[in-house]
Amino acid sequence: MGYVGSHGVATLRKYKYSGVDHSIVAKYILQPFWSRFVNVFPLWFPPNMITLTGFMFLLTSALLGFLYSPHLDTAPPRWVHLAHGILLFLYQTFDAVDGKQARRTNSSSPLGELFDHGCDALACAVRIFITLFRTYA
Repeated sequence: MGYVGSHGVATLRKYKYSGVDHSIVAKYILQPFWSRFVNVFPLWFPPNMITLTGFMFLLTSALLGFLYSPHLDTAPPRWVHLAHGILLFLYQTFDAVDGKQARRTNSSSPLGELFDHGCDALACAVRIFITLFRTYA
């Protein structure tokens, strides 16, 4: 049956994703903040648009860093560092809130989950690509 085996295939059919953070910071600071922040979005606003907007914040952060210090040989202006912090915080917040919006509007779906995780994977790939480009260019 290959690498997975028949027991693994049976287990895969029962698998259900559950991403839960049990840390103190998540429980007492981040989760309450995200639960309130989701109310910023109207009920008609699609969760996938929140995901895409957060991804755009991350791309903007990466682009800023690349434009102001393409080879990491000069320090960018100080405001670029502030922008990185704000944009990454917004990316993290939007990434956490999109699922809450989907549950709030009863529009969660496997496709939305795939889109969310796909954007997260692309975010990692973009950062790696920029790092490699800076190193070898």
